Amino acid sequence: MIKITKQLSILTITLSFGLLSLGCNPQSPNLQNDAYQPMDLAEVEGELIGDDPEAMTLALFGNQEPVEGNFSQEVEVIEQDGFKRTIVLTQMNLPDDSVKGLRYRLRFEFDQSIGQWRLQEAGRQQSCRRGDSPNNWTVELCP
Repeated sequence: MIKITKQLSILTITLSFGLLSLGCNPQSPNLQNDAYQPMDLAEVEGELIGDDPEAMTLALFGNQEPVEGNFSQEVEVIEQDGFKRTIVLTQMNLPDDSVKGLRYRLRFEFDQSIGQWRLQEAGRQQSCRRGDSPNNWTVELCP
């Protein structure tokens, strides 16, 4: 058990350092709703109810196709309280000349009547390659 914990810690440190060296801080996903552009769940394609919020996050917003370069995506549970779970999906090194990274914040609630998780809320922010603060996350369009 200790050996696995050490390996996971090293992996987390390695991933964090790699993303930090790209100019964004993926480890500080702001928990405030107003830091993310709200998304209309009626426009989200895919299943909003399921057994595993992390898998649902990747299925709904994760990149399913191979991407050139150093693209990476990470799913992190940032808040868990009983029947509620908040997850952040961070995607970095997007093959886009203006958007460097995307970050989605998803809030799920467990529906006891059906025994599954339901997506209740989704928001998005991005990191730009150019502009006044290219290393910050924003809801504004990238130049």
